[in-house]
Amino acid sequence: MSFDTPRATLDAYAAGCKALDRDLLARCFHRAAVMSGDLDGTMLIGGPAPFLDDVAALAATGIDHADFAANVIELTVNGRVAAGAVHSTAFAGRYDFLDRFHLVEDAGGWLITSKCFTTLGTR
Repeated sequence: MSFDTPRATLDAYAAGCKALDRDLLARCFHRAAVMSGDLDGTMLIGGPAPFLDDVAALAATGIDHADFAANVIELTVNGRVAAGAVHSTAFAGRYDFLDRFHLVEDAGGWLITSKCFTTLGTR
């Protein structure tokens, strides 16, 4: 599956988070993507693999993710590059996040090349 627009990529990212769908989330990221940010006071720097593994582990627990919500709150597109932000609440039932993204359009469609996140609060 490829994404035709940056908005479609970010919407798929939000849907993947809601459904705890590791495969959908993995399709949102470029193979060389980087990911960094503050997870409740711990700085994490690397790629998306640990996040994707955490999503799969959460899904395996059968966690109720009905209260999770995510919205694209910013999106700027300039040719084949884009920047956007997603605000999410109640991830894993306890974290609120602000995620900032850079995306590029390549032969595979629009993909996330970087995600920088911060925890806004815990429940």
